Amino acid sequence: MNRLYRILTSSLLGAAVFAFWMWLYPQDLSYQEQNQLFLFTGEYLLQRLSLPGGLADWLSEFLVQFFYSRTAGALIMALLAVLLQRLVWRAARSSAKVDERSLYALSFIPSLLMLIYQGDVEVLVSYPVALILAVALCPAMTRAHWHRLWLIPLGWWLAGPIILVPVLLSCIRGRSWKDLVILLYTALVFFAGYRLLASQYPARDAFFGLNYYRLVESLPVMQILIPAVTLLTIWLCGLEIRLSRPLVPGIITFLALALSTWVGVRMTFDKDVQETLAYDWLIRNERYADVISRAEKYQPRNPVSACSVNFCLFMNGQLENRLNEFYQCGTEGLVLPSIRDNLSDITSAELLWMMGMPNLTLQYFFDVQESIQNGRKSGRFLSRIAECNIVNGWYDRAEKYLDILSHSLFYRKWALGRKALIQDDAQVAADPVYGYIRQVRFKDDFITFYDGLDLMMAVLYNQNQNNFMAAQYYTAWQRLKQSEAGQ
Repeated sequence: MNRLYRILTSSLLGAAVFAFWMWLYPQDLSYQEQNQLFLFTGEYLLQRLSLPGGLADWLSEFLVQFFYSRTAGALIMALLAVLLQRLVWRAARSSAKVDERSLYALSFIPSLLMLIYQGDVEVLVSYPVALILAVALCPAMTRAHWHRLWLIPLGWWLAGPIILVPVLLSCIRGRSWKDLVILLYTALVFFAGYRLLASQYPARDAFFGLNYYRLVESLPVMQILIPAVTLLTIWLCGLEIRLSRPLVPGIITFLALALSTWVGVRMTFDKDVQETLAYDWLIRNERYADVISRAEKYQPRNPVSACSVNFCLFMNGQLENRLNEFYQCGTEGLVLPSIRDNLSDITSAELLWMMGMPNLTLQYFFDVQESIQNGRKSGRFLSRIAECNIVNGWYDRAEKYLDILSHSLFYRKWALGRKALIQDDAQVAADPVYGYIRQVRFKDDFITFYDGLDLMMAVLYNQNQNNFMAAQYYTAWQRLKQSEAGQ
């Protein structure tokens, strides 16, 4: 019965987390995937392992590449949640013989707290991966005694500062003068390691995790709270408490955890941010009607959402008739000026590409990729950068990006196909997408600026009357400009 109880409750956690990411927030999985590019090269591996926490970082990026598929991404997140829960219980039982159902429900707390924390889209998957590695080391660290002298620096280098969890747990369980020495030694390892091997990074990032959070020099409270709660949970679950009727308090605890998680998710998953991410994910998958449907129910009042909705209205042939039905913010709701972050400019870049402005598209996507704060590359952005170079006939430059993509998993086939295509310029001209953009793009070079973007649209249409997008966006631009002037 005890084993069945554990299997059922852990399976329920996995199913709930899978459904959560699969149907409620798949856009977060896409956001994580498009802000990194995992490469199957030795150089890439060595680059990750050259920093503290490098193994956790490399493993997480290996997993995140599968977020290209929503189903695979949701399954991976579910498996990580279940694995963390099971390892917490294993670490708790490693030093005590406790009843299987006594405080078993508490072992779910770190996984559920991690789910709440991931409402912040800048939390990297390397953080739960690093915590899993740290919790997995708890039994070994407790039994290691003086072998901790080499285990601690190794664990710090592979998983990062979160290795404090098994170190502190072993000291709590040991409660001797040797453990005080170990604590002082751990502080020395952290300080010396930072000064000798990672001093180029801010001290706050080095001591609290270089690759746990995407935004540089930021330290959310939850990043400190979760390891502390995990340590406390392991200690509580390890207490030799035997309840005469464990089922009733177990059910009550699970219900309390479910309610707390629901409240936490409502607080951390910002509705406007999630809608904006959802628009980007749907546009990436060419589900334009779904964007309009979501906007009819709720639309964030920001230029990024306006730009996305207007683009989808055009793709569904509704831009002229339904422009006034949705939130507008002037001409920025049609095409945003380059903002230089890793999300805002994506839709603007996509519509400029389709309109026949590959050079502006190249600028936008280059800025978007360089705005990824932890310095990662993006398969999605690199693909479009390569295509802009292909359209312009800059095949040597395009091949440089295609070579990078050919070392990835999900972009490899596409990259190899484009490398074969650019061997013959006639094939590029005959391609339905590249050939069309070559026909409608600007014929002459000139200096571009955002305030003259409507004039550039007019030039595109006058060059080629088949460019209906340029014509409709020019008309909408004038309408919104007049509306702004009248206010």
